[in-house]
Amino acid sequence: MVGDVVPLWTFGLACLLAAVVGEALEAGGIRMPALRRKEVRIAVALVGVVALVLGLVAFRAGHTSAESGPSPSPAVSTTASAPAPSTAPTTAPTTTTAAPTNTPTPTPLPPTPTTVAVRWQGTLALDGDAMETGWALDSLPPSRAPLGDLGLSCLLTCDADELSGNALVAWTGSGLPSREQCVELLNTQLGNRQLDVQDGSIGCAGTQDQRVARFKVLSANGDRFSLSVTVWQLP
Repeated sequence: MVGDVVPLWTFGLACLLAAVVGEALEAGGIRMPALRRKEVRIAVALVGVVALVLGLVAFRAGHTSAESGPSPSPAVSTTASAPAPSTAPTTAPTTTTAAPTNTPTPTPLPPTPTTVAVRWQGTLALDGDAMETGWALDSLPPSRAPLGDLGLSCLLTCDADELSGNALVAWTGSGLPSREQCVELLNTQLGNRQLDVQDGSIGCAGTQDQRVARFKVLSANGDRFSLSVTVWQLP
């Protein structure tokens, strides 16, 4: 390391001397030419300073390495030591494998039915004295028709409380059926052209254009009926 420091210091001192004197000189075997211009002398002086600093850094690094030295090797005992008692278990540990649990497969939920808006809702009157005794429910609002989707099964005089239509099915559940319940009812039972009713009877009806309707008999008196009707839009 000293071999690196001495040349750096020698070169640095030579540069500084040459910058200060400005004349040609030779120091430590290094020949420096004459430096006439001020800018050149300043640059050479800076080079000399850098060389001296590098030499100082190299010197300190070598000095630190020499002081630390190699780490001493641990002493080896010549006395035979008794073997340490074994702490290993005499038997191999038993590995318990957990039995796989039968995770139940989730049952997929049925798709949520699409809500269909109500097309029309109101009260319709059936009168046997009129020439058009029924209502076409596909019109908005419903319009009178000779028989229609909901009408009377007789003209002028009726002895039985009976409705007529394209497809009529009685509802026997509790409350008023929803559109989905009417669809299921009309798909699973054969729709009737005539249906016996009385006050409070509830049923579902299919229209000429495949709409779904719900009706409730508010009053039934032979050839005069009052019905509460709900007609849904097509899905």
